[in-house]
Amino acid sequence: MNLPWAELLLASLKGAGCADLVVSPGSRSTPLVMAAARLGLACHVLVDERVAGFFALGRGRASGRPSALVCTSGTAAAHYLPAIIEASLARVPLVVVTADRPPELHGCAAPQTIDQQHLYGRFGRGFVDLGVPDAAESALRGVRRRAAQMVALAMGPEPGPVHINVPARKPLEPTGSAEETRMAERALALCREPVPRAAAAVVQANEDVIGEIAGALGRARRALLVAGPAPLDAPVGPVADLARASGLPLLAELTSQLRFSGQEPAPGLCDRFDLLLRAPGWRSARRRPRARTPRW
Repeated sequence: MNLPWAELLLASLKGAGCADLVVSPGSRSTPLVMAAARLGLACHVLVDERVAGFFALGRGRASGRPSALVCTSGTAAAHYLPAIIEASLARVPLVVVTADRPPELHGCAAPQTIDQQHLYGRFGRGFVDLGVPDAAESALRGVRRRAAQMVALAMGPEPGPVHINVPARKPLEPTGSAEETRMAERALALCREPVPRAAAAVVQANEDVIGEIAGALGRARRALLVAGPAPLDAPVGPVADLARASGLPLLAELTSQLRFSGQEPAPGLCDRFDLLLRAPGWRSARRRPRARTPRW
C-alpha cells in the first residue's frame, strides 16, 4: 500500500504550496519517486544528497516557496544536514521527506537503517513521522492534514526547514492487491477535496516601529542602511524610498535584489562595499576611534 500512501502525501504537499520535488534516488524511496512520476509533478533528480540539498535551498531562496527534498533511508538523510542548517539560519522554506525502514527493522543491524526521529534537531521548524501505510480513512486524512501543517510551518511566520519521515515495508512497488486498490480510490477521493494552503509570511513594521526607526536615524551621527538577502519577488521599493528620503548610504548585498532590479538605482547605493571594507587604507580612515577606558 506504499504507492497510494505516497501519492496522497505528495499531492497534499503540492496542493499546500510545495513548488516541486528534488529527488536523491534510492531503494526505500521508490514509492515516493513512482508517486511523483504518476502525478506528473515537476521533479529534479540529483544523485548526490549534498548537491540536492543546496539545489533545493537555492530554489526556495529564489522563489520563496519550499521544494520537497526526497531521499532514501539511512545515512542519505544525514547528508542533507548542511543545507538544512543553512535553510534554518537563512529562513528559507524547505520540506525534507525521508524514506525509512519499518519499526521491526530498527535496532537489529539492518542495512541503511538509523534513528531518523528528529534527525535534524533544533534546525528543523517541525517534525512528523507518518508511520507505515494504513488504509483507514482517519489515517489517510491524517497524512493530508500533516502535509498541509508541515508546509504551513515551513513558510512562516519564521520560514525554514521541516522534516517528514515516511517508513515503508516491502514490497515497495505496487502489487495490484484489492486492499491497495481500495486504498488508492480513497486517497484519490481525498485529493479532490481542498487542502489548506499557507501564504508566505509577510513581515511588516507598524507605524510606531517606523516612527522609532526614523527618530533613531535622525539622532544618529553616522547612520547607515544595510540591505540583506531577499527573495526574487520581494518588494524592495520601500528600501530604496527610505534611502532616498534619508539621504543615507545604502550597502546592498548581492542577494538583496537591489543591485539588479532593472530600475533606477537607489540614491547612495553601494553594491561593492565588500571591496571597500577589504581595503586597509579606506577602512582605517573611517574607523571610529575607541573611547578610552578610565584606569582606576
